[in-house]
Amino acid sequence: MADHILKFLSRTALRREPSPIRVISNYLLSLPPDKDVLSLAAGAPAPSTFPLQSVSVTLKSGETLNIEGDAMAAALQYNRTVGQVGILNFWGKVIEEMQPHPGPERQTIVTTGAEFGSYLVLNAIIDEGDTILMSDPVYPPMLLKSKALNANVVPVAEDSEVGGLCPKQLQATLENWPPAKKKPKVLVLCPTGSNPSGANIPEDHRKEIYRIVCEHDLLIIEDDPYYFINYGKSLKSFLHYDREGRVIRLDSLSKILCPGFRLGFCTAPPQLITYMERHYSVSLLNTCNMSQAIAAAYFEKIGIEGFNQHTQQITQYYKGQRDVIISALDKHMSDLATWIVPEAGMFVWLKMKNLEDTSGIAKLAMDNGVAFVPGEAFITENVKSPYLRLAFSLVPEDKLEEAVIRLASSIRQSA
Repeated sequence: MADHILKFLSRTALRREPSPIRVISNYLLSLPPDKDVLSLAAGAPAPSTFPLQSVSVTLKSGETLNIEGDAMAAALQYNRTVGQVGILNFWGKVIEEMQPHPGPERQTIVTTGAEFGSYLVLNAIIDEGDTILMSDPVYPPMLLKSKALNANVVPVAEDSEVGGLCPKQLQATLENWPPAKKKPKVLVLCPTGSNPSGANIPEDHRKEIYRIVCEHDLLIIEDDPYYFINYGKSLKSFLHYDREGRVIRLDSLSKILCPGFRLGFCTAPPQLITYMERHYSVSLLNTCNMSQAIAAAYFEKIGIEGFNQHTQQITQYYKGQRDVIISALDKHMSDLATWIVPEAGMFVWLKMKNLEDTSGIAKLAMDNGVAFVPGEAFITENVKSPYLRLAFSLVPEDKLEEAVIRLASSIRQSA
């Protein structure tokens, strides 16, 4: 399957050539620190001109992270496009836990958030007119990026009973595909705490989806920023099932560290990473090195066991938030809407009982002191929607019920 990935690459990706300067720079950066090379190649500024000496970061525990010496030098200078060694080594351990068995060869690149990671992936595999299958409802930026590439986006409905992308719908879509029409290249899904529905794809459905993808020769973009915020049974990444190198996994530190660092990861077949790196090396060059250095220092301090404890604490926090908003919805909106209790993530997906277009009350609600996202933003086709998405992550726990009261009042006011 290793060379098989090449047939999925876009014409734009295949036209990308390696940057001669970055090839030299990356090689120099890969050499041992004690290697004596007087580089007249890199157009890097002299470190002696940098006004910063060190950075000290105070954790909420009171402990400090000190970025100094070689780590500070690396944080202030240009660095490898794929990412700094320290953070890549740590994330490699995280990926190993997701995929404990030997699988197809993979590589990870550090991206400027998972958002930019998905942008790089889509640009690497999608040509104008290509078809992308997406779970419906879908995360809006993924849809907008696909439309900007003039891709044909085909929705695949979620399972009405257990949530998450429905394997039967996927199978039917592909089996009934018009023979004269070019088949889809890729399936995009958010398998854990789907944004906006909050649903998880059950384990048996994950296995079946992967089987179908193999049968019909597709790639999977596993956009999984809520993997570590799962309130129920632990679920396996699609990497766990992947024996053919079809899975492109996107991870994010925004939900489990902080979004301001703009740190994410893409784990995929090395051939795909190569073309993503070529794109990256002539656009952003590399992900913020200071963010990488601080994150790497934090992960080195807590280790993989501490990382797992940290994500468990975050999960418990958001579970508490979820429970409070669900209680408020039960109390104040059971006559106005229906919903499924989210199994992961940060969102509740409401369907109004007597309102066909939630966009019509969005401004009224904001005037009344509460904001939500109308459902039409998450639909692949530009149609009215009776749904709306509530995010329970940001509003303090003691104000969530008041937010629901304001929303219910706005809906009743619009009737």
